[in-house]
Amino acid sequence: RGGIVLGGMILAGLAGGAGVFALSAASPSNPLAHTVAGWEFASAEARENLAAAYDTGGWLGAWWQWLLTSVTTGDLGYSRLLHTSVAEVVLGRGLNTVAATLCAVVITAAIVGIASVLLARFPGLAHHSATSGLIGAWLAVPSFLIALIIVVLFGRQLPNPATSAPITLIPSVAGTIALAWSAMLIAAARSAAAEVWSTPWARALIGRGFSPMARVRTVLPSILAAVRAPAVIYVPVIILGEAAVEAVLSYPGLGNALVEAAAGADLPLLATVTAIAAAVTTGLVLGVRSFGAGGGDRLLAAGAGVGGGQGAGASAGA
Repeated sequence: RGGIVLGGMILAGLAGGAGVFALSAASPSNPLAHTVAGWEFASAEARENLAAAYDTGGWLGAWWQWLLTSVTTGDLGYSRLLHTSVAEVVLGRGLNTVAATLCAVVITAAIVGIASVLLARFPGLAHHSATSGLIGAWLAVPSFLIALIIVVLFGRQLPNPATSAPITLIPSVAGTIALAWSAMLIAAARSAAAEVWSTPWARALIGRGFSPMARVRTVLPSILAAVRAPAVIYVPVIILGEAAVEAVLSYPGLGNALVEAAAGADLPLLATVTAIAAAVTTGLVLGVRSFGAGGGDRLLAAGAGVGGGQGAGASAGA
């Protein structure tokens, strides 16, 4: 299974980088041809080899030559927009993105955890029409729009991106990502809670007079199990949203670099960041599908067993 995940990540990374060159060549302005003709910050030999590969194999030959040269010598890996090597951009801005993402994970876990406890505590909450309407409206708001709302409402309180350290911008970026991510996971938690509370063993918890805390301890594991897989499966959506959020909030992360590279036809940076994003998201999704399959069903069955066992114990005690 580990080999499948690793192989999928490699293929996705290669496909992401190749896709950038293919789309560049297919564009009416053909930025790939202009880039090959005057590749900046590269040695004369590297430029000649790249031009020969492009003349011989088109965008595929140019991509393969760029990949080999970048990996083996580090040449052709300079961002003309940011005036630094792509490796330095990935390392520096990548750490900023990782920091914001980790903070978003913590905030998301807190929000989804509270919502899951409420769904396990109140049986009718998952079936209430107001809950469905609120979650539906929440899901309809994209992450970049949340970022724009934050800028409009709290623009004066937000740090100035031009003069502030990246760490001061993390709360707004992480909070925006967490709000978008939480909506998807709370929707999954609500569906799981509605399904669990519709089962006979869960209804028996209410009929036999179990305390609210006992109900939470019994039902909550099944709800959290249903959230685990979507938390990773929705990562591609979150990554795309994070790129827009970073651009709106001017956060110096990889997402913002991706937007800048796409707007400025910076092929080395664009192909590298796209390949990294494709590899990471593919690895996460394959990892969940390979190693986490069936976890929700097992916990749901375990919850039924706990509910049945506690019910039997209560009957025996009576």
